[in-house]
Amino acid sequence: MQTKGEVLQTCVVRVYLSSGEPMVFTRSSANPPPRTSAPNPETGRQRPLTPPSSGEKSIIGNDLKIVGEGLRIIGRGTLQVDGDIEGAVQAAEVLVGENGKVAGMVAGQQVIVRGTVLGIICARTVALQSSCHVESDVHHMSLVIEQGAHFHGRSRRAKSEADLVAVLESRLAPATTVAE
Repeated sequence: MQTKGEVLQTCVVRVYLSSGEPMVFTRSSANPPPRTSAPNPETGRQRPLTPPSSGEKSIIGNDLKIVGEGLRIIGRGTLQVDGDIEGAVQAAEVLVGENGKVAGMVAGQQVIVRGTVLGIICARTVALQSSCHVESDVHHMSLVIEQGAHFHGRSRRAKSEADLVAVLESRLAPATTVAE
């Protein structure tokens, strides 16, 4: 039952198994994760890059392919990607496994890449491990690249978390067109 002031949010995700069969998941939440945006009006402080970690771990298995125009997958804890995602991924900690692939933005407090990322990485701490293939610009405050890692892109060191939030918001903002 919804109480006064609660916002009911429904998320529908279409997942295609390696056999091509579609699966649809629907999740309703009365308490959606907070959005990153301007400073918090109550405290005046900048909101964090991602919501605080819930300590939970979610895994997108290697038999899943998730595709969607404007798709954003948002987790509050650790999100491990072992499958194939075409869209943005955001969590407190994101781990792209050796067989994982993300074509889109990857954002979090900490991002560890062992697989493939084609897009933009935006995190306080980024680790590109020896098995990774990254064709991406990396926005970070701390970056570690192991020997053997494949990295083609630009490294952009941010001075503060607020700079990272600005990058994240500019990349995730909906495109607008101006009619003449």
